Amino acid sequence: MRIEDLELFTEATKIVFEQAGFEITPTDTINTCNSTEVVANIGITGDLKGFLSLKSDISSASNFIKKMLANLGMNPEGEKGFGRFHKEAMGELLNQISGRSMMLLEKKGYCCDITPPTLIIGKNIFSEPADTRYILHKSLTGSYGLFTLYVGIK
Repeated sequence: MRIEDLELFTEATKIVFEQAGFEITPTDTINTCNSTEVVANIGITGDLKGFLSLKSDISSASNFIKKMLANLGMNPEGEKGFGRFHKEAMGELLNQISGRSMMLLEKKGYCCDITPPTLIIGKNIFSEPADTRYILHKSLTGSYGLFTLYVGIK
């Protein structure tokens, strides 16, 4: 893998966020002030092996999903807090980002696939991936708050 190809994940994320009605500002500066309470994770298999994670605090994730639904003319009736619908939406958001990433990687000659998304919810979640040669770590700031995109490739 070429290190510059990692930026394809940032490009894919921008496309998916824009399609959902958001403008984002990806930066290399990682904001550690927010507490990670939601982590969506997808594995990458094939020519490249690794993972793609989207991390956030509950407030930012809830704001994103609420605004995304409003942009689509939908309202999750009966949902209070970070419920089942919110969890499924976070998994689907990462699914779309990873799917778009795989399409962009394919254009560069990589044949990759993804695993189903996994969602972890808790307080002050800390994860330190092991054995990754290439790392992309971006803060994604928008009107919803802050997400962190993390890609690790072996």
